[in-house]
Amino acid sequence: MWKTIKTLSVAALFLFATACDQKSVKNSQGTTQTPTADEPLPVDSGSAGVITYVKFTGAWFTVEIPANFSVTPSLRSATRSEGYDSAVFTSPDGKVQFYIFSPQWSGIATDISLQPGETQTESVKTTENGLVVERWTIKADNAAYFRSYESTSETGGINKIFGIRYTSQEELERYRPVYLHFKNSLQQYAD
Repeated sequence: MWKTIKTLSVAALFLFATACDQKSVKNSQGTTQTPTADEPLPVDSGSAGVITYVKFTGAWFTVEIPANFSVTPSLRSATRSEGYDSAVFTSPDGKVQFYIFSPQWSGIATDISLQPGETQTESVKTTENGLVVERWTIKADNAAYFRSYESTSETGGINKIFGIRYTSQEELERYRPVYLHFKNSLQQYAD
């Protein structure tokens, strides 16, 4: 069992190298998103296999998420009267969640702290292209899910965190391309 858990944790860390309650909210386009049980990844009606994305706008960032994911804003912006510094995006079946923390300059993502019934299994800290990069994985003690995060910090203290919560290695692999699109779509704003 430990070997399986360790394998999943290490796999999640490699994924980064190359948590939360579901509710409906309006996205930046004003449409409501609600989870639907066992709904497949969203596709355009004109071309099978093409995922439809919508933009979510936080206080100081935008990201693209699959159109059928539900949105849960998490930490209110510390430097702006409206908007959020972090949010969680949940797949319709609840098996995967994406996470973003992207404040104006820097901050602490208190919404992803280790919770009772969880154990941190992996942690790696490196410097890549002048950025301090930390990757870590948290597992539920009952092995119901894993949470893996990647934090990057610049010298001036600017930081951001991406995360993915998944129920199995299969779900992690299934959503890997979508998660990478989500990460690569980040647009950060300054003053």
